[in-house]
Amino acid sequence: MFKLEPDGFAAIAPLFDNLSLRHGSVRAVLRDPSLGDIWVDDLASPRHAILRGPEGLYLAGDPRSDLGGLADEIEDWEYVYPDDPWLPVIGEVLPNRFMIAHDRVRLALDASRARSFAVPDGFELVADSQSVEASITHAGEVVSRCSVDMAVDGYAEFGVWTHPDYRGRGLAKAAAAASLRRAGEQGVSTFGWHCHASNGRSQAVAMALGFAVTDRYLAFSARVPAENDGDLDAVYCRELAATFEAGARDIVWLDFHAAVAWVLAGEPGKAVTTVERLVERGWWGKTEWLEEHWALERLKADPRFQGAVRAHRAAR
Repeated sequence: MFKLEPDGFAAIAPLFDNLSLRHGSVRAVLRDPSLGDIWVDDLASPRHAILRGPEGLYLAGDPRSDLGGLADEIEDWEYVYPDDPWLPVIGEVLPNRFMIAHDRVRLALDASRARSFAVPDGFELVADSQSVEASITHAGEVVSRCSVDMAVDGYAEFGVWTHPDYRGRGLAKAAAAASLRRAGEQGVSTFGWHCHASNGRSQAVAMALGFAVTDRYLAFSARVPAENDGDLDAVYCRELAATFEAGARDIVWLDFHAAVAWVLAGEPGKAVTTVERLVERGWWGKTEWLEEHWALERLKADPRFQGAVRAHRAAR
């Protein structure tokens, strides 16, 4: 694989036509090469290509061509979005066998059809004057936030977060509605929204705002395809935990995701044991990832987990 110079991005763009329709990140890199890079199998006559963007890695082109060396160009921790024709041969391309399929959905909305939602009493809307992002605060603390994941050529993709203690109060809808309104005022005409197919909460917020599902697709990664408690059933989470633990014998960081899966499977003791093993084996990640992950937060009161966190911080 050869790294493409920025002046060659326009010529390679047709290989990414399908992915550009689905992913704003692809559009953004093709428009502004400073946001990512592209690798091709042949500089003179490329048949397939890899685009690395802010949201992950995208695989495009002809999967029937020689795939030799392609897997070596993909890191085992990356989030891989293949164009649909690659799905039958994806196993030949992924860098490790512990990467699993993530069912995902894309929703879209025309700016003129966006719906408004009022901020509930007792909460305050805070808008960033320098961007289209909006937050909602309570007692001075941010409890919900809508951010722009990517914006290019009148199109923007949005994501929303609400603190678990404040969910179910309409805050996500109010924050997102404010952000969408500001984006529309600044010339954004079409909005996109991506999430795991398992994330019914995110889809419910998007649909309440007027979004409709336009696309369902697969991505691949060696991590748990969930964003909230209850997204996945316990049986599947146990299967994921066992899969990632097996992989961790050779790829240490997989124990991080095994711990997440054990938590979601309702096995906190096994999760703590996995975290301890992760730290003992010299995991290179940030201590904050252990402390702030939405699933691992429920382990904070466990003395063993606290000890593992302290040991990891000391080793940094």
